[in-house]
Amino acid sequence: MNENWRQQFHKLFFTGVKRYEAGQQSPETMFEKDEVTFLESIGCSALEMFDFCDDYVRWGDVVYEHVEELQSVRLDHFKNTLNRKPAEHRMGLDEFPTKSAEVEGIAWLPRLITKARAKLAGNLPADLMYG
Repeated sequence: MNENWRQQFHKLFFTGVKRYEAGQQSPETMFEKDEVTFLESIGCSALEMFDFCDDYVRWGDVVYEHVEELQSVRLDHFKNTLNRKPAEHRMGLDEFPTKSAEVEGIAWLPRLITKARAKLAGNLPADLMYG
């Protein structure tokens, strides 16, 4: 896959934002089947894209360029390490360090590292978002 995924991803993100603003406020209603197929082909789920669109609209704390770069890292890992195979299971919430866990006095660091690894592997629980 070449860099054309970026154009399609960009278009789909902002289409999702418009659909969210129009009331399509669930992953099931926001994306059409071919769009979900595209997302899965680049190692992204409809829920992940929905979460980014939702946070973009509701909180204004999502920068599109950050979403795209995060997906770029995930896609590279998905293609080159996982051979485009989706995760067989999702981690449980109880498998993540607590928010109060620290490494060398840095709160949340153990949790963030675990979340980053789960995002790369594609087994981040549906109730957690990374990015």
